[in-house]
Amino acid sequence: MSYCIYLRKSRADAEAELSGEGETLARHEKALLSLAKKQKLSITQIYREIVSGETIAGRPAMQQLLFDVEQGKWQGVLVMEVERLGRGDTMEQGIILNAFKYSGTKIITPLKTYDPNNEFDEEYFEFSQFMSRREYKTILRRMQRGREESVKEGKYVGNIPPFGYKRVKLQNEKGFTLEIEPEEAAAVKLAFELYAYGEMQPDGNVREVGRPTIAKRFHEMGLKNRKGGTWATSSVTRMLQNPVYIGMVSWKRRPYRKTTEDGKIKKTRPVNENYLCVQGLHEPIVSEELWNIVQEKIKRSHTTPIVGKMQNPLSGLVRCSCCGNLMQRRPYLKTGQPASLICVTHGCPQVSSALYMVEERILAALAQWAEQHQTTWESTSAQNPFSAKEKMLQASLSAAQKELNELELQFDKTFEFLEKGIYTPEVFTKRNELLASRIAEVTEKIEETEKEARSLKSIQNEQTSLIPKIHTLLETYDSLSPAEQNKLLREVLDHVSYHKTTNGRWHNAPDNFEITLYPKISKNF
Repeated sequence: MSYCIYLRKSRADAEAELSGEGETLARHEKALLSLAKKQKLSITQIYREIVSGETIAGRPAMQQLLFDVEQGKWQGVLVMEVERLGRGDTMEQGIILNAFKYSGTKIITPLKTYDPNNEFDEEYFEFSQFMSRREYKTILRRMQRGREESVKEGKYVGNIPPFGYKRVKLQNEKGFTLEIEPEEAAAVKLAFELYAYGEMQPDGNVREVGRPTIAKRFHEMGLKNRKGGTWATSSVTRMLQNPVYIGMVSWKRRPYRKTTEDGKIKKTRPVNENYLCVQGLHEPIVSEELWNIVQEKIKRSHTTPIVGKMQNPLSGLVRCSCCGNLMQRRPYLKTGQPASLICVTHGCPQVSSALYMVEERILAALAQWAEQHQTTWESTSAQNPFSAKEKMLQASLSAAQKELNELELQFDKTFEFLEKGIYTPEVFTKRNELLASRIAEVTEKIEETEKEARSLKSIQNEQTSLIPKIHTLLETYDSLSPAEQNKLLREVLDHVSYHKTTNGRWHNAPDNFEITLYPKISKNF
């Protein structure tokens, strides 16, 4: 059995690095490799957490480590202290403990080795995790209080400045403020004025300008949002509602809110009505009078969305053939006409169609496709077309496993040769490093082969179950809710490409569009 190393920075480590104490992960890696050498442990993989996250969901290296631990891949995991494994809530601590306990994987630190199946070690581990969580909460509260106090002083505490500003360090004191970016600020002011007063036409009349039009105007001007993407109606709305543009700074205006759905934690950022908002140190871009006009207009145009109820059975499935973005459902509550499926990318030439027409066309195409491939499915179900590849992967896996066993035996002998004086420390270190590198390569090859074998099995299962799934979908579709319809469609379709560049509504051909289905199958089907 092999061992691995898990490396992760804490906030205290980041602060120490700023003080010049050196790169934390490098120091910890050196210390844990030294520990492995002392205990003659074969280190075949190192997990490096390069992102900071409170939960397991926000730490990809930890997710992979727990998956491998649950599979029984490691005899032990080396960490600087057990607290490095996680400071999540009680549920996440239980997930970590159970993963190590049920797989019999040890946790090895420079001070102590923990066996989760040992009653006393388990209690000590739980206590350490509890104290770590308590310390994390204390640090977090202190940081939050500090940030709130900075806001009360008029400082800007966000990492990313809003569009129209740049973030600058305050002179001779801690903290940051905002400084106007002239070109962006001009666009911000234009957006507020267009939305508040409209746009003068050549005939002297004033035309109302909505948020979708402002987003389109920004696109035509070549302006990118803070993430480097195209402006959307929602991002224009957030800009027009942000009090930073009248010289204010806020705290917890859009805090993260956690909810659970199907056992998974989801994060949202709804606007908090009772947030802290104080005068900032930065210069405003728009006047308070203009700001108030815009807020009142947004309030009058606001419609309450239906929360928690899916209305679009094609959600996340239909892609625009022109720009590749997902198409969205647009209802027409005032006119009562059927909802349409549209591409919301500004400047895209794609023409919308009634959603129910696209939906009917997809179901008809699925029925036709299933009928055409019925014979192929029956033969695929009766025999395994991947048997040759499965045998090849199994042979490759056996050869790699045999090589790994031989390398691990050589690795163990290096310690024996060092003790007998056959190897000098220099030769031992070099030989040990070469073997560890080769062991890591072979282990990676085994992992890739196993992954490919699992993928092959998954493809086979998908292909043999695809036609029955389509039949079930077609038989029950009309009796299902949009959310249930969407779930079944996602099980059989990867996506659907939609194409229409002529407005059929004016040519008596509203269904003059093309769709291309991409079922969840491999090329071998």
